[in-house]
Amino acid sequence: LGFQPSLAAVGLLDLLLLFCGRRRVMQVEGYSMWPTLKPKDRVIVRPLNQQSELPPIGAIIVCIHPHQPSCRVIKRLSAVTDNQLTILGDCPDASTDSRHWGSISRACLIGEVVALAATPSEQN
Repeated sequence: LGFQPSLAAVGLLDLLLLFCGRRRVMQVEGYSMWPTLKPKDRVIVRPLNQQSELPPIGAIIVCIHPHQPSCRVIKRLSAVTDNQLTILGDCPDASTDSRHWGSISRACLIGEVVALAATPSEQN
């Protein structure tokens, strides 16, 4: 399931896979994916490995930050060339991404965001 451009709701299959440990929940920090994702949104991520088929161009993915290995980034897959990924945030003014670091290695890919799990409610 790709994001083109809106987010899917959590499906029963994703919930079952989450409980079986085959999906992960991650929380968004920052505005780099605004307006698609907001700070504190929770997303469900389908883990990928080196043998997995790459998500389609335009999919939202989670990667290891190329200069801070303990940090994870959520960005949109923009291009793939020779096992190098170009990843971009939806909000260029708030995003640090391939425009700053260049392409990143496919080995940095953690998974594909498959659904929006929860959005914090607005308080009046």
